[in-house]
Amino acid sequence: MDKQEKYLEELLQKAANEPAYRPVFLEKLLNGHVYCLGTTDTQQHNRHGLVELQQGDHIYLSKWQNHEGRSIVPFFLSVDSLSKAIEQQESYLRLSTRELFDITLGDHLMLNPNLPYGKEFIPEEIKSLLQKGSVGATEQFVAEEDIQVLLGQPSQYPDQMVEQLNKFFQQHSEIEKAYLALMHNPARDEKPVLVVGVLFNVAERNQTLMNQIGQVAYDSLGEIVDIFMIDPQESSGLSGYMFETEPFYHRQMKKRGFFAQFFSKK
Repeated sequence: MDKQEKYLEELLQKAANEPAYRPVFLEKLLNGHVYCLGTTDTQQHNRHGLVELQQGDHIYLSKWQNHEGRSIVPFFLSVDSLSKAIEQQESYLRLSTRELFDITLGDHLMLNPNLPYGKEFIPEEIKSLLQKGSVGATEQFVAEEDIQVLLGQPSQYPDQMVEQLNKFFQQHSEIEKAYLALMHNPARDEKPVLVVGVLFNVAERNQTLMNQIGQVAYDSLGEIVDIFMIDPQESSGLSGYMFETEPFYHRQMKKRGFFAQFFSKK
């Protein structure tokens, strides 16, 4: 198992328990490689079972059934994990994750089946990953003029969501502050919804990052949360309201060490 595979195995365990680590796990997984049971029409493999892919080969992947009887394509983060999940040696292939997702689009996939930590990928999720680089239900709220909404703070504070978002924000230096509000837009929503307002220290809008914030919030809370990009120049409306409240996240600048200060240029 190489360092990247070991890192992904460890990240999978974190992601299984904490939503804050799911976006980075999916990002690393999508841009990495995996191992799949199967063969090719040329069937050239080494003594350990690894099929040597040749240009133009047709790939045939094994399918299993999950506990519900649904057909799934199993895949693994490492050869070690693959070996632990099967009873006898089988041929397998090493593919980029994107290639696997492309050739199996429409199928259900299962990462690390028969092992303590794994994840099932449904077709809609795979399509979202390939197109947007993220998954999960999320709403992007854009403030519009002349719309009357009620703003306040939630009576039941979403501690779990806030904790996970704090851990996620710490992984992204472009996020400066984050605020929380409860908003009721009668024209759109039957009941008030939570809004997470995010203040960036960069001007460009990062749609993938916004989607990932929504994913962490949804996985933590179990319901859709509006994600709002705060306008630092806006003193009214939703941005203005956010600035009147205390942020639940505020990026702390790392303190410079003594020698860094001593040798810095003036």
